[in-house]
Amino acid sequence: MIIEGVLFTDKIMAEKACHEAESIQYVRSKLDMENPRMVLDMYHKLLKENVFETVVGLMYLKELQNYLLMSPELVGEELEAIELPASFTRKEVQEETIEWYAQHLEELKQRERTTGFQKRRAEERAEKSRKHLHFSLMCCLFLFLVAAGMGVITMTSSHPNIINYENQIINKYEAWEADLEQREARLKEQQEELGNNP
Repeated sequence: MIIEGVLFTDKIMAEKACHEAESIQYVRSKLDMENPRMVLDMYHKLLKENVFETVVGLMYLKELQNYLLMSPELVGEELEAIELPASFTRKEVQEETIEWYAQHLEELKQRERTTGFQKRRAEERAEKSRKHLHFSLMCCLFLFLVAAGMGVITMTSSHPNIINYENQIINKYEAWEADLEQREARLKEQQEELGNNP
């Protein structure tokens, strides 16, 4: 039988492996891999209770162990070693185990490389987004300051502009009108003086 990619020639071991594969699926469904402490507790519990006896179960334990060793939150934690059951002393089982382990280890390494690459890509995208956000905020702030400055200049300027052009033109015409009225008054005074003195 082939279970989880491992070929079993012994029917009893195959049945145990099938049962262990079901147990692994159950554990995976309940285990939060984002919580290294929870994974560590489960790892110790599985070792203590000797739940796994076949290659399938032991490889899952090794997968958990690799995850725990790579977890930055658990640096310095001592992990129990995985103890091989007595059934692994048979030569054919050892050869099956070594072959399957080599294949599984390569798959794990490939998965880790892919995960690492995806994490780096996500971090690069996040950093790029932060830089774009900072740049956009700086541009918005600069444009706001320019607009505010233009508003202040426009409001305080004595030259006609779109905001005060009507008042400026009215003031200019009023000044011309007052100047004309003064000139007319002076002319009238001069004409009267000339009219009184022939």
